[in-house]
Amino acid sequence: MNDSEFRLLQEIEESHWWFVGKRYLLRALLGEPREHERMIDLGCGTGGILRDWMSRSRCVGVDRSELALQICKDRGFPTLARANLTALPFREGAFDSLLLLDVIEHLDDDRSFLRQASALCREGGRVVVAVPAFQFLWSQHDETFEHRRRYSARGLEAVVRDAGLVPERLTYTNLAVFPVAAVWRVLSYRLGLGRFAPRHDFWPIPSWLNALLIRAYAIEGWLLQRVNLPVGVSLVCIARVPEDTTRCNPAS
Repeated sequence: MNDSEFRLLQEIEESHWWFVGKRYLLRALLGEPREHERMIDLGCGTGGILRDWMSRSRCVGVDRSELALQICKDRGFPTLARANLTALPFREGAFDSLLLLDVIEHLDDDRSFLRQASALCREGGRVVVAVPAFQFLWSQHDETFEHRRRYSARGLEAVVRDAGLVPERLTYTNLAVFPVAAVWRVLSYRLGLGRFAPRHDFWPIPSWLNALLIRAYAIEGWLLQRVNLPVGVSLVCIARVPEDTTRCNPAS
């Protein structure tokens, strides 16, 4: 992501339905922040998730963008680190939980990165991976944000297992907008109309529609507390670091 994308997120992250909804869904999947939990958010961007977790958890935000971290700092987030995600300045096992939210789709080698990053979690620790779902939903939005791929549930599970982690929950999310997104993206991109599509999906909408979508996400959050969803625009895997220090090795 470049500075213009980070500036966009800074402007809309507090109130735009996508980001408000994302926080609803994450809270539904992970529960309330745990007292004194040591959490690291790799690729924290402008801090939309940090705000919800820093009050009780000892949460560290990491990004390679100086601008993104400055925005986080201006928002009052105290514990930040600037680092390239392939050279992280933390000891192994330093954290209880690791968040990788919309990160690994940007990387050429998602498996080796996930294995390296998950080493920051203690044995039994929790790794949360969120990615865009379904390759057929590829659009100008993916190209603007420099995605390498989108994922199916089977594909993400394979990446997580190959990284030596144990998947505990795998569900699609963002069901509320899936039907519209599927139609829009097929029409605007798959049928060769991509040149007429906006560079991203975060365009302004009327306040009443924004509020309606936020309400839909609240309902989806309620559902996610009870069931996994069969389709969605995004995909989330919650995995554990094995207690065995050798980790899970599919080849062994």
